[in-house]
Amino acid sequence: WHELSHPEAVRSSVATYRGWEKEVLGRELPINVNEYAFNYHTSVPGQMIQWISAIEESKVDADIAYWNIDGNLSDSAVQANRGNGQWWLYNAYGGMTGDTVQVNPPYPGQNYTLQGVASLDKQKRQAHAIIGGATSAGHITFSNVPAKTFGRTVHAWVREIPWTGQIGDSSQPRLIAEKDLKVTDGSVLFEFGKGDLPRLTESSAYEIVLTPAGAGTQVSAPPATWQGSYEAEAAAWTGSGYSKNGPEGSPADVGKFYTSGGYDVGGLRTGSDGVLDFTVDVPTTGRYDLSVFANSLNTADAVKEQGPTNVFLRVDGAAEQELYLPLGYKWVVWDHTDTTVELTAGKHTISLAARSLDGTRTTKGDTILDRITLALPNPAAATSVYEAELADLSKARAAYDVPGRNVSGSGGAALTRGGSATFWVYSAADDEATLDLGLRSGSATVSVNGIALPNGRSAAVSLSGGINKVTVTGTGRGAVVDKLSVRRSSGKLPAIVLEAEDAVRTGSTAVLDKSLASGGKAVSGITGDNTLTFSVEAATAGTYAVRVRYSNPEQSVATHYNPDPLTRHADIAVNGGAVQRVLFPHSFHDNNFWELTVPLQLKPGTNTIRFSSAELPNFDGKTYASDTWPGVLLRSPYAPVIDKLTVAPFSGG
Repeated sequence: WHELSHPEAVRSSVATYRGWEKEVLGRELPINVNEYAFNYHTSVPGQMIQWISAIEESKVDADIAYWNIDGNLSDSAVQANRGNGQWWLYNAYGGMTGDTVQVNPPYPGQNYTLQGVASLDKQKRQAHAIIGGATSAGHITFSNVPAKTFGRTVHAWVREIPWTGQIGDSSQPRLIAEKDLKVTDGSVLFEFGKGDLPRLTESSAYEIVLTPAGAGTQVSAPPATWQGSYEAEAAAWTGSGYSKNGPEGSPADVGKFYTSGGYDVGGLRTGSDGVLDFTVDVPTTGRYDLSVFANSLNTADAVKEQGPTNVFLRVDGAAEQELYLPLGYKWVVWDHTDTTVELTAGKHTISLAARSLDGTRTTKGDTILDRITLALPNPAAATSVYEAELADLSKARAAYDVPGRNVSGSGGAALTRGGSATFWVYSAADDEATLDLGLRSGSATVSVNGIALPNGRSAAVSLSGGINKVTVTGTGRGAVVDKLSVRRSSGKLPAIVLEAEDAVRTGSTAVLDKSLASGGKAVSGITGDNTLTFSVEAATAGTYAVRVRYSNPEQSVATHYNPDPLTRHADIAVNGGAVQRVLFPHSFHDNNFWELTVPLQLKPGTNTIRFSSAELPNFDGKTYASDTWPGVLLRSPYAPVIDKLTVAPFSGG
């Protein structure tokens, strides 16, 4: 059956059905709730953990409802290879092992209150809890902590999994605190809203992990030293055309989408003279990360011409930047555009305006605004640290007696020959980074997204923007891994840029003028005999990261609630060899460009990389949807619009 209204209904419906079952059958059958959650819930970690809690407590299986676009894992996956907060919530939930344990929330089973799920893995010697659903202080106690498993002191990590929008990219969960804590009378206490733990935010989920204190002497630093959120509906507006929209999604209207604060603001559009002023107060002078949560409907008349809506950001009436705000498949599905601003300690006015200061440029399009966020990056967290004892382990064990000085976290992982530790590594962009493996003993290999690195200890590598799977595999006896460190680097993997308009075109492929393309031009119409071929010089043979900057505007007519953007594919052939088929998700407009990294094997000297495409057949391999259902677009015959390629070695020393 479907449970779409609220999480509490899972518990009551399962209990009702089990009662019927006992009366009629005298035994229990497995249950799979084939759809759960609605627009207000999906993408929001603090909402979805309440559903997870209800499903776990009821001991049933369940599948998230498919309300919106295809291919995004029910509002989890965004852009090409990226995830939002919900993706990271399910990554944390999917990583829980052992046995679930009883959770006693302040309001058992009640909707839109603090709920959670927790587990104990005695073999791994770890306890996990994921909680969320309330804006409040939080008094979280781990009771009956087994002394044989943890000893008298535990090492604890507390992380926040924030809401980043229905289609907004999210980095890995934010570390709030990492520390050793005494086990007192069998309990360990966490008090959110006191000391180094902030108050809970109802849109976020929070992950807490306990291990034995172990041999670790180093802890990681939180990624930001300060952060703040400012609602658009609370900002001051000058000019004409203002609208305060809402209430949007709420517990009483779960068919609408979740929006921070419940309201959003419109008015920055073609012909507007509006200015929205946010008053912010920051604690110290520095360069702050700023995110604007916004949305433009990609099919709206005012948006069709340009795509992303441009606005003008300024600080205290100066330091102007032009920002292009994100598109969506419906109104009120939120994404964020990110930039940085220089602020001195104290109060400032951050403005979003429809006209530039000199009056020569204006907004084109139509956008709504939810909020802005500010964060001051922590220099001590410039290197991201992924602890081996917290990795996904196979034929390996968490080790809390790692030898040597300056062990990170609580220990590491001991790998058998062929045993592995898998890390889920985030990269903000398709770009170079340096991976340092904290290998304490033995030998191991490292692969990134399935490609082995030549150096198992430290290497520069071309990461994909978003989520990367890094696997460390033991190659002998006694391999012990402390951690994986990932830091941005540059210059180790020299890249070349190839503009699509300079490549060789055949047939009716066309060069388009696109304002947001590199050099203002991109190539479309790649299908059938209409191909695009790049010439690439490679210094040595090997695997290269080919970063394809593309757009994909393909969209079929929507059903009554499912917009139908289509993935386009490209058949990529190197030097006339075998074709590699690559899928390019819908980018909502042909002037909205994303990047996708494609690993390709190149030879020394001159190489050709050819892009082609054709409509794919039906399942019988013979007939085509365009013949069977003329006028109904089910599969695109086109490759994406290609802006440019950036080619760099996949890895190096």
